[in-house]
Amino acid sequence: MINKADEDRIALAIAETEKKTAGEIVVVVARAASGYHLVPIVWAAFAALALPALLLAIFNLTAHRLYEIELLVFGALAFALSFGRYRFQLVPGPMKRHRAHEAAREQFTARRISQTRAHTGVLIYVALAERYAELVPDSGISEVIDDATWKPVIVELTEKVKQDRAVEGTVAAVETCGAILAEHFPPRGDNPDELPNRVVIL
Repeated sequence: MINKADEDRIALAIAETEKKTAGEIVVVVARAASGYHLVPIVWAAFAALALPALLLAIFNLTAHRLYEIELLVFGALAFALSFGRYRFQLVPGPMKRHRAHEAAREQFTARRISQTRAHTGVLIYVALAERYAELVPDSGISEVIDDATWKPVIVELTEKVKQDRAVEGTVAAVETCGAILAEHFPPRGDNPDELPNRVVIL
């Protein structure tokens, strides 16, 4: 996970980058986009429901005994699979990406990024458990810069996250994002710092 020194390093990169552009960059790093607390229950229920066919093919069990075994298996699996390391491994990739995408949009709103005066805010969102990254630009930026421009930034950041180099990847993403913004949104005369530079850790 990101420590205080890492947070300071990213915040400094944001502050230095924003001196060169009228754009505002917000970084949110989440340990996970979701808790996926229902996932262990679903897998445990599936296993418990599939178990009787196997047991009845091997043993001669009463309905009561079979029910007790099902209940025991369900409870044991639901508990064992609820630990984070196992829980996240059981979540299908598309589900993790969908939830992380939704979380990025939620954070864009929660961090009030759309309230800059020229709508030139950008969110860089990283979900560590999902190995996912997304960049969400405000409307003022989307009108000028095509979404495809940001794709290499996110591809590189995602690769760094997968390599457990999230801090390095985030700093690079901030700097690259700032360079792109500087081309289209050079600093204004007053160039106020409209959004906090600190990293939001969830």
